[in-house]
Amino acid sequence: MRAVCQRVNDAVLYESGNEISGIGQGLLVYVGFSDCDNEQTVEKALKKLCGLRVFSDGEGKLNLSLGDIGGQMLFVSNFTLYGECSRGYRPSFIKSAKFEPAKRLYDFSLDYIRRRGVEVKPCVFGGDMEIKSTASGPVNIIIDSEEL
Repeated sequence: MRAVCQRVNDAVLYESGNEISGIGQGLLVYVGFSDCDNEQTVEKALKKLCGLRVFSDGEGKLNLSLGDIGGQMLFVSNFTLYGECSRGYRPSFIKSAKFEPAKRLYDFSLDYIRRRGVEVKPCVFGGDMEIKSTASGPVNIIIDSEEL
């Protein structure tokens, strides 16, 4: 699992011009699953994601988590995170999980995040979405299950 986590003041997700979900202060997370991922590898990355301390404390240090600030998470599937560009100019997505296994892992992830007490908003899995957000910081962190 690979996740790009962006600290935001707000984020709204649209599909076909319709607002699907949105959050206030929190994390906008783009997540992709590889063909090697399973519930165990994903759970390890999700544990890190849910505890990520990227919000400022009273001294301005990045020391607080989503739970500490009462923040929300917008969790957006993004198979292109496993795009491989080493040859030519057209990315290859051969390492990305296929639709059904990725959907199972996405649903598993939403359930895991909710059980950890984080308010999480879903995307339209496999949809053609637009996301409007206000970055904060900017603070962007990449979590990769292969590195944990």
